[in-house]
Amino acid sequence: MFEEIFENIKKKLDVDDKIRETTLKISRNSIRNCQEAVRAIHRGEFEKSRQNLQESQELIQEVERNIKKVSPRLYYKGYVVDMQQEFVEASLFLTLIEKGTEIESPEVLNVSNFAYLHGVGDVIGELRRHALDAVRNEETQEAERSLGLMEELYDLLRGLDYPDGLIPGIRRKVDISRSLIEKTRNDLAYFEHGNKLVTGMDQLLKKLKNQDTDNE
Repeated sequence: MFEEIFENIKKKLDVDDKIRETTLKISRNSIRNCQEAVRAIHRGEFEKSRQNLQESQELIQEVERNIKKVSPRLYYKGYVVDMQQEFVEASLFLTLIEKGTEIESPEVLNVSNFAYLHGVGDVIGELRRHALDAVRNEETQEAERSLGLMEELYDLLRGLDYPDGLIPGIRRKVDISRSLIEKTRNDLAYFEHGNKLVTGMDQLLKKLKNQDTDNE
């Protein structure tokens, strides 16, 4: 009697184990595509990024079709949330860089609200990197636009006044985001001050040169 019960349990666990291994593989591939998409965005290769995101989205849909109904408890495991979170981060980053503030909703991206919120928190870090790249390229307006987007997303996350048990990890994302925004604001201010100093020095040298010419 006991053997029969446990044999049935083992059969179900064997099925779940195979599903788990398949999901982990899909998750890793999806995350890899999303990471490559982010790198492509930083290089300005938007078409390449869209291709990576399309592949990632297909993998997410595969999990939705084949796993959610068969084994719901595995569908809501961390590795599924991770792949959705990475997809949100890359998708929103592409949209924000290309189109401004017209970001997709969780429904459009076909991800959970929880994964979406974490993805929003992560995209703030990519916006900081984009802002610093803009600074190095002397694209001040783009750097300031990125900082503005960071602040806007941060304000939205900060407004989620819910216990950590309901949206675990979001408060930490908020704290990290605040720190990144402060660093980025300081970096931009330092760059602006440096530019003014260089401009002032150039003007002074030019003035001195003109004075020397007049004295000759």
